[in-house]
Amino acid sequence: MVRKFRKLYNLLCAVQGGKLSPVGGGLSPVGGKLSPAVKEVLLREEENGTRTMLIFRVFFFILFLLGGLTASPSLKDTFSNFIFASLYGVAIFLQGLLLYKKKARALRRFNYFLVLADYILFAALNIFYFIHYSPDNFNHVLKSPYMILFLIPILSTLVQFRLTLLFFSLAIQLTVVFALWGYAHLSHAPTTTVWKEYILGNAIIYPAWLGVWILFPLAIASLLGYAIFRSIRMISEIGKTEGERKELARYFSPAVVDAIIQKDSTLPQLKDGKRHQIAVLFADIRSFTTLSEKMPVTEIAQMLSELRQFQIEAVFQNDGMVDKFMGDAIMAVFGAPHSSGSFTLDVQNAVRAGLSMHSSLVKFNAAREAKGEIPIRFGIGIHAGEAFVGNLGGAGQLEYTVIGDAVNTASRIEHLCKKAQADFLVSETVALHLTHPMETQKIGRVKIRGREELMTIYKVIH
Repeated sequence: MVRKFRKLYNLLCAVQGGKLSPVGGGLSPVGGKLSPAVKEVLLREEENGTRTMLIFRVFFFILFLLGGLTASPSLKDTFSNFIFASLYGVAIFLQGLLLYKKKARALRRFNYFLVLADYILFAALNIFYFIHYSPDNFNHVLKSPYMILFLIPILSTLVQFRLTLLFFSLAIQLTVVFALWGYAHLSHAPTTTVWKEYILGNAIIYPAWLGVWILFPLAIASLLGYAIFRSIRMISEIGKTEGERKELARYFSPAVVDAIIQKDSTLPQLKDGKRHQIAVLFADIRSFTTLSEKMPVTEIAQMLSELRQFQIEAVFQNDGMVDKFMGDAIMAVFGAPHSSGSFTLDVQNAVRAGLSMHSSLVKFNAAREAKGEIPIRFGIGIHAGEAFVGNLGGAGQLEYTVIGDAVNTASRIEHLCKKAQADFLVSETVALHLTHPMETQKIGRVKIRGREELMTIYKVIH
């Protein structure tokens, strides 16, 4: 129970007062805190609520002013209503001015003063009519229809989306209620124990009156507080989910992102580094430097964008992860953090992705040649094995990536494509996991930089 109350307290602290405080328990998107994006949404909604309340107060001011000037039975009442309305109008004008000048901090503080102004106005109305029309019986204040106006400041906090404003309004409400009850008690206002006299007469039953005007505001405030808290928690959860989805979308296809999100296994897998059996694919444009010297910069950018588009699609369609782009090269990983079910299947998916890239390249080059442009060639290299998978880097600059011998070897196999006069090479480890219709042709044993033993390399037939 204590943990639940602390969780609520931390959440309230996080969204009030312009500070980011620990939230804990998964209510916030990043590291136990509300993300800047979520906090910005909450502050923007608070500003929209303030604007809405300004419109309401202007409407109430006009209604009160017109009613006070036209419905008052005497000049004294008319003048008094005009004074009350004018003072309230000044407060409304100051709020509008702060909102117009976008003085967020000052406006946030001024909202508390306006709540106080609301209560002062409503209390002054009741007391004014008591003094002038029934000075001998303060119960007329306690039983006045104007008492219902005291609930408006509490109800308005739901629009303004600020819990501390709700607590402040409730505190002022209860203070006013006890002050009115205290004055009635000290002035010896008539009391009764007969319900009919309480309802239809001039006397009052203090326990009944206090019960209504203490429990009713408390009940409303509790419901409003819970509604605001639920809204904040919902926005925070949406922000957390969308933040994770945005992060995952950098690496995975939408279908895989949805599957991981539904399993609620995203951030722990991305944050906690561990060793995985994976397949790594590298693809690099052949003679890109020479090619780029003959093409305008805008054409190079467009070409790379089109190439990357079908490369990404090939990776995503085969349950892979785009680890990074390095100039004109792409690195993709299959088997981490989301495996297709087995190491063999992950390896086969990597080869299928490479075959899909080449198939798309044929169509891409056909379109280029039809426009009289130079066709593009790239080499692909794939190796499989164990590697470390996880976040690397310092605070504020983390990158989810893969490191290890499997990555280095895959990169060096891809570099052998030009020497071997092939466009798709794989290691023997990969070739042993392939089945029909994926076919390979043995190139031979070659020396791989960084490895003492020779490695058998295969060409993928496509």
